[in-house]
Amino acid sequence: MQLEFSMPTKTVHSVSDITNLLKRLIEQHPPFKNVWVQGQVSNYSRSGAGHVYFTLKDTNSQISVAIFRNSASRLRFTLKDGDEVIVQGQLGLYATRGQYQIIGQNVEPVGIGALQRAFEALKQQLADEGLFDDIHKKTLPKFPQKIGVITSATGAAFQDICEQLRKRYPVAEVLLHPSLVQGDGAAQEIADALQAMNQRDDIDVLIVGRGGGSIEDLWSFNEEGVARAIFASTIPVVSAVGHETDYTISDMVADHRAPTPSAAIEHIVPDQDELFAQLNGFEAWLRTTIQNQLNSHETRIQELETRLAPTQRKDAIYQLYQTVDTFDAACRNAAKRSLTDSENRLHTLAQRLDALSPLATLKRGYSISRKTDGEVLTTAEQVSVGDRIKVQLAAGHLACRVEEFLDEDHQK
Repeated sequence: MQLEFSMPTKTVHSVSDITNLLKRLIEQHPPFKNVWVQGQVSNYSRSGAGHVYFTLKDTNSQISVAIFRNSASRLRFTLKDGDEVIVQGQLGLYATRGQYQIIGQNVEPVGIGALQRAFEALKQQLADEGLFDDIHKKTLPKFPQKIGVITSATGAAFQDICEQLRKRYPVAEVLLHPSLVQGDGAAQEIADALQAMNQRDDIDVLIVGRGGGSIEDLWSFNEEGVARAIFASTIPVVSAVGHETDYTISDMVADHRAPTPSAAIEHIVPDQDELFAQLNGFEAWLRTTIQNQLNSHETRIQELETRLAPTQRKDAIYQLYQTVDTFDAACRNAAKRSLTDSENRLHTLAQRLDALSPLATLKRGYSISRKTDGEVLTTAEQVSVGDRIKVQLAAGHLACRVEEFLDEDHQK
């Protein structure tokens, strides 16, 4: 009897096949899509394109981390070898090297990771609601008379504010509403103080703040209740929390941010020395302007007085007399010439009229005959025998009757 043996089917995979299979398994596994991994930074580098690469390791293992430019630009601190950090990102596999890695989205120093996550979450929420928008920012008063301060009564912040105000603008009054600024219950006290201050009608601006400290110390100013109380304030609010590099939610929602409590006074009130210098400048300008006006008016008055001096008045009157006399003579001569010319023209016209007058013709023996109705007779045909006519002579008139016609057409 012959025994037959079957050999198992052999499937051969390429390296890429295995790598891609593992890559899909890792990237498609839901828990690996958002992981938080803690470890120590080593082999840190940053490419010319802005991508960040480093190894995250603990006592027994290590994993590569790649943070690409867009996410790297949002890192809030500078990484360096030896830092203990928490990296948030997606687990993946770098096929070229066949090694798994984390594609990082965010990095937090160990010790403040939870607080930082809470900070970022609340910041995003309030930003989405528009609480940070510039349209809501109120203008600070130019010359505040009363400044409200919400801070610890025993802390250095209030003393710094008062000292700076005495130097810069001592005419303003400060009203303190004491409040816890860290620890349990601090956020509620700050929010309550903001509401209480807004019940008054004599506060021009509010300072809310404290001195510097750790993120845990400043956390009351990252609470949502404080942020919403600042946003609801009808009085302009200046947030002055911590030191220059500290930045809180209160800073973002307030109408104005000051890096320190004492710097808040520099933003709120003018400098009295600068005001005095401006006043002195205005005073000098006014004095110069007024003096120039006085000098100008004085010169004008002197000119008028000179014009109205008695001697000049007499001279002016005499000159007017002479002018009047000159005009009078000129007018008389012109009138006399005009009258003579008129008389000559009248005489000439009279002579011409006499030459044309019918009376001159009558004086030479001629007469004018008219019918009784005044019609001048120029032909015998205008009358009949027996008609009465009037005859005008050079001197006098005759009433006549037509007895007969003597021309050829009327011969008897």
